[in-house]
Amino acid sequence: MRKYATNIVSTWLVLIVCFAVSGSVSHEIWWEETGKTYGYHLGGYRFLIVVGDDFDHHEMARIKKYWEDWGANVDIAGMERKVMGHILKKTGTGWDTSEKITVKTDVLISQLDLTKYNAIFFPGGKSPENLIAEDSLRVVRLIQNADREGLVLSAICHGPHALAAAGVLKNRKATGHPDVIKGIQESGGEYVMEVYVIDGNIVTGNWPYFETFAVKVAEKLLYPKGGAPRRTSPFDTNLVLKTIKERRSVRAFQDKDVDSTSVKLLLEAASWAPSANNDQPWKFVVVRSRETKDRIHETLMARMKDYYTKQGYPEEAVRRYWSSIFSSPVHIFAFCDTTGIDISEEWEQVDIMHQIQGVTVACQNILLAATALDLGSLWVGALLVIEDEIKALLLVPEELVLVSVIAIGYPAYKPLPPVRRPISDVTFLESWREK
Repeated sequence: MRKYATNIVSTWLVLIVCFAVSGSVSHEIWWEETGKTYGYHLGGYRFLIVVGDDFDHHEMARIKKYWEDWGANVDIAGMERKVMGHILKKTGTGWDTSEKITVKTDVLISQLDLTKYNAIFFPGGKSPENLIAEDSLRVVRLIQNADREGLVLSAICHGPHALAAAGVLKNRKATGHPDVIKGIQESGGEYVMEVYVIDGNIVTGNWPYFETFAVKVAEKLLYPKGGAPRRTSPFDTNLVLKTIKERRSVRAFQDKDVDSTSVKLLLEAASWAPSANNDQPWKFVVVRSRETKDRIHETLMARMKDYYTKQGYPEEAVRRYWSSIFSSPVHIFAFCDTTGIDISEEWEQVDIMHQIQGVTVACQNILLAATALDLGSLWVGALLVIEDEIKALLLVPEELVLVSVIAIGYPAYKPLPPVRRPISDVTFLESWREK
């Protein structure tokens, strides 16, 4: 049994390493794509997309397609007849922008007639920064005139940099990439971490919520005084489903303790998880000791040092990342204990897997219960690489298997929701051939 349990952990470690060192991740959708239909009609409306060199093409193209699908006319404007953007690709070690793409502009910024347009859009990448650097006066004047005429001014990700430079965000709220926070605040605006923010005629959004952003800009045009159709679902009204949807992975915590009553509630929630034969194979070690967490942190850094170096990650950045996670006041170490369970020799592999599945479900209960209690949580899988050291430090019997470590605390920030694939992309009817 111990041999098989060790093999299970080894398999997990291989998967972790494979994801960490692989190239581009196949079949992964990292942008928002819900599969919803909206039935908007933008015929008669005209959009202007303003791009500079090194714009995010994926961002621009997907948002543009939404508006065109709803019947709008969309022009691309730039300083030159051709502008180069980048195609963002997700890899196992980060993001790659090395692939370039050139688009032809429909109109030069120097020849624009704003009276033809209802909305202007600034996509992200380094485009806004480069536009301002190339011709600040012309770009600022364009934005200020559009604002004065009441056009819908929209920007996503790094796009608000251009709006801030033009001074139109003064006394207004806006969102976007963290890189634009300083610019927004220095221009007299208020930065808000949200998927989107609407303030007057200005719509700002965060990457990679392209669909929501396109929808909100369209609704601002179609329903300028508000009153857009409200779309609710059981995930908005049912408390259980709402908790499932609102669970977030939190990686920074307040310097605030979590009381013992709350921790007990989390563990009681875990105990209600299903398990094979009701064996309840979970065992939890609750760690609050700063000294213990620091020792585990240093052990992890030492074990992974060569790996992070090979991947080109700066040691200080890695240390800050893990320090933030280990700052949580409570760590719950979840182990699978099969020592008192009847494991058949013939079905050993299946029986052991059943027990690990039970512990995994118990961990999910902890994550959901934390959300319900307004606590932040994080499933930390990387600590499996130092399982033996953790068990020795916590005096856990060798035959138990570490399944997960869950950091618990009060969130230091509000995480944006993760994007999810449409259910239609991952569901098959009766057989693999029928979606």
